[in-house]
Amino acid sequence: MDLRLDGVGTRLGGRWVVDGVDATPPPGHFTGLLGPNGAGKSTLLRLVAGLLEPERGAVLVGTAPEKPVPVASLGRRERARRIALLEQESSSTVPLTVREVVALGRIPYRTLWGADPGDDAVDRALAAADATHLADRAWATLSGGERQRVHVARALAQEPELLLLDEPTNHLDVSAQLQLLAFVRDLGTTTVAALHDLNLAAAFCEHVLVLSQGRLAAAGHPREVLRPALLREVYGVEADVLEHPRTGRPVIAFHEPAPVRAGVTAGEP
Repeated sequence: MDLRLDGVGTRLGGRWVVDGVDATPPPGHFTGLLGPNGAGKSTLLRLVAGLLEPERGAVLVGTAPEKPVPVASLGRRERARRIALLEQESSSTVPLTVREVVALGRIPYRTLWGADPGDDAVDRALAAADATHLADRAWATLSGGERQRVHVARALAQEPELLLLDEPTNHLDVSAQLQLLAFVRDLGTTTVAALHDLNLAAAFCEHVLVLSQGRLAAAGHPREVLRPALLREVYGVEADVLEHPRTGRPVIAFHEPAPVRAGVTAGEP
């Protein structure tokens, strides 16, 4: 799916939390959405998903050769079939099995009689998320990492053309993080994921968008974008950017902050 952000902006509590963002993530690739806390990442994902409507600008989507249209113009059912959003705080207190939770992703496809013409999509999604062995477990018995896998499976069960993920590696150990992001990278689906770990973004994303105070600070391949000057400007940290000996991808080595002497303001000699 083609995605274009055309001067997108919106306010929350009277403040512009997303402010004039112009971007075109490459279709069929994995884009990382980066930035410090409060930069507007989650809000931007909700705008792309159509859960919020921009106060200015537009989020445009389309699959060639169709002409891109504003997300807001899509009907709710069509939008749910084409766009899947995995938010940070996805929870359920209803007593469901894992298979039933994943099957919630098939709701947009159900007929008036409740039938789903693609029931095997649930099995495919469970397998893709390496969660088949959890299918008959009760949701309430899962660990945080297991729940995250199931939420990913539910999003995949929608068979979306555009996959949006908000901190998908939360609660996952290192091995599970690497497996999940490698899987997302290899999907061939247009994907935008908010990530905090810059080294994971550098390792797996083909494109990154860096937000700072709601505005787009940089966009491009991680090798071009994740440079010491940008890290200093956006994150307020000093770092060296090295090259991974096997992949050639950027590896960010952060500096420990200099100790502040009593009575001396940080940054003073």
